[in-house]
Amino acid sequence: MGFNGKSLISVGVILFIFQIANFISIETITPELERAQVLAAIASLIIILIGFLFKQFQPIAGEKAVLKGENMFLFDKNMPDEVIDELAWGSEAILTSTAAAAILIHNDGVNILRRGIITSSNDFKPGETCLRSIKDMKLISLANTKFYPGRDEFYNFCAEIPSILVVPINNKAFILIGGWSAKCFTKSDEKWINNWSKKINNIFSKNKI
Repeated sequence: MGFNGKSLISVGVILFIFQIANFISIETITPELERAQVLAAIASLIIILIGFLFKQFQPIAGEKAVLKGENMFLFDKNMPDEVIDELAWGSEAILTSTAAAAILIHNDGVNILRRGIITSSNDFKPGETCLRSIKDMKLISLANTKFYPGRDEFYNFCAEIPSILVVPINNKAFILIGGWSAKCFTKSDEKWINNWSKKINNIFSKNKI
């Protein structure tokens, strides 16, 4: 398990205390020992400083939100079986292996899959953020929707969702993923979901969707 800011600070403080205790217990102090003690003290203080800096800049996920909606799995039954199977597998993997709370897949004006904590209505329509994602073909990460001026666009997806990923599939389709808390998606999450979107695009093309 890797060190975090708090553990680095603790290690630095312990080392600093040990070197002071060691210095006090020595009867004869030589110049070499003095230099060693000074270096040990400086090293301990550097570790403590790094710990404080690491703690300050380390992203901290917010508390899990209480979301309004029901846990459902709805999809367009008119899609080919191959498409349904892939979307069902992928959406389940995202909900179980990441901090995702809700998923919506939109294609050419139709919400073809909704899963997780979602509203009972199917009124979601892409707005500026989603349209920009498919236009630029770039993943958009909203780490904290509380401070995002365009958050109303996602109200009919999952009200008050703390964080959102918009992942383009092609120029008319995208994956919308909502997280349980702010800053809850990692770069690894984004990478494999983005790769999955490319697989979906291939399956869409194969089935002429």
